[in-house]
Amino acid sequence: MEKFIDKLTSRIKEYLDNESQFRIKLNTSEISIRQQLILNRLRKGNYTFEEILSYLELESEVQSLDLVLSKRTLQRDLKIIYSVYGVEIKYDRSIGKYRIINDHQSILQQRLLEAVDLYNALSLKERVSDKLIFEQRKPKGTEYLVSILKAIKDKKQITFDYQKYWEAHERQRTIEPRALKEHKQRWYVIGIDVEKKKPRIFGLDRVQNLEVIEGGFMFEKIDVKEMFKHSFGIISPNNDKPINIELTFNSFQAKYLKSLPLHHSQKILEEDKDIVVFELFLVPTYDFKMELMSYGSSLLDIKPEGLKNEIVLEIQNSLKVLNRKL
Repeated sequence: MEKFIDKLTSRIKEYLDNESQFRIKLNTSEISIRQQLILNRLRKGNYTFEEILSYLELESEVQSLDLVLSKRTLQRDLKIIYSVYGVEIKYDRSIGKYRIINDHQSILQQRLLEAVDLYNALSLKERVSDKLIFEQRKPKGTEYLVSILKAIKDKKQITFDYQKYWEAHERQRTIEPRALKEHKQRWYVIGIDVEKKKPRIFGLDRVQNLEVIEGGFMFEKIDVKEMFKHSFGIISPNNDKPINIELTFNSFQAKYLKSLPLHHSQKILEEDKDIVVFELFLVPTYDFKMELMSYGSSLLDIKPEGLKNEIVLEIQNSLKVLNRKL
């Protein structure tokens, strides 16, 4: 993470050196932090200069840094944000606020910025050990991420011991790794099983004794993004066709789904003060159905009827099991 920050700082210094009118003595560490804060703030909405300044004053106090700026400095920061991050921010006179015009930043870059935010929080000068409460469920297998990424880059096979939850013993697997995918705080490696000669998905929490071996790639390239284009989670839909699905939620739950959509295809079909109807285009895999069940009574209706009946039947079966144990 420090290397990432150093890289940003280096690019900012280079930009400032090339712009003679901006050659002033500034702490580029504070510059990079301030620009990240401005960018992340404007991703949440449109703000006036006074609102941005108020936010930076608060962050200055929290982080014990001088992040306050003038309107002229803000304009300079916006130019650097566009140069470094690929995000164009302009002042919209019609609403009197700054807003994002174009955002060409990749998901990876956005996640890295999120990581920088966390890094900055953890680097506060005051003790924060009792102020930051982390999830107690720690994901397993993350120690293999770097090795797998290097194997993908070098086109090397990996071998590991793997035990499915429903099997009693481990089995050694050899795959050509092609991608890593995150889902619900778990990491998965997608690759071609050398023995089965087919794409397979393996949870890193069940991987042991992983090694990168000399065997190079033998199989054709697979389009991992296409594999999961119509999926909700980690279960590949195989040859199943995606369908249009309508989900009706109460207005309260809908706020959460607006801020964190279930799927990239999600859009709003209908909305009033009481309900919101979302439409998604995907394959209703098992993990998607389990997700729908988790919303309980806030999920008011499901279409098509066949999917709704499957969810209702699953809930009824769960109630039967619970009632037998009472």
